[in-house]
Amino acid sequence: MVFLGGKRPWLQVALDTPRLEDALSVMLDIARRTDLDRVVVEAGTPLIKSWGARAVEILRGVFDTYTVADTKTMDTGRLEARIMFDAGADAVTVLGVAPDETIRSAVEEAVRRNRAVLVDTISHPSPVERAIEAAELGADGVIMHVGIDVQVKRGVTAAQLVEEIRLLRERLPRDKYIGVAGGLKPGNIKPLIDAGADIVIVGSAITRSDKPGLVAARIIEEMLS
Repeated sequence: MVFLGGKRPWLQVALDTPRLEDALSVMLDIARRTDLDRVVVEAGTPLIKSWGARAVEILRGVFDTYTVADTKTMDTGRLEARIMFDAGADAVTVLGVAPDETIRSAVEEAVRRNRAVLVDTISHPSPVERAIEAAELGADGVIMHVGIDVQVKRGVTAAQLVEEIRLLRERLPRDKYIGVAGGLKPGNIKPLIDAGADIVIVGSAITRSDKPGLVAARIIEEMLS
């Protein structure tokens, strides 16, 4: 398959809320202010834990755009991928700290279903090297990710990963996508795109705004500039 139709770059909206109504409200405002042709919808981990696969099914049905289920799978890769693909997800996430066997099993299911797997390197001690390994295991894309707790406690965000993204882009085949996540907002997107990021994953800067559609539109404008 050609992941995301081969188009780059993309804004992935991380709907990291346990309330489905909040997720729908954010996406409806984004849909009113953009044409969604550069937007990936992410059913965030809290939303999936609260609503299960039903959240994916509803989001995919309402917005009919590329949908990622942020399962952060650690085991039973094939099973968790199958559940989310059955609900309409186009891609699932597997943790980089998961065993190779888990990544492979999720990839095998994705290949069988013509879907995709993204490997999230959050908390891995060697994220660049693990991202390269994940791509070799068949992942369609990798995510360089600074988690929320680390952001809060250490004051670090994904905006500081420019050199890591640049190095990864130099070492990965062009058909492998690079995502970046963690505290991103308008104003710190362009350097990551210039370094080689294909997907910028933005959560609270959009979802906690009283005008999420305008924030999303600003990010899209910046990443395409």
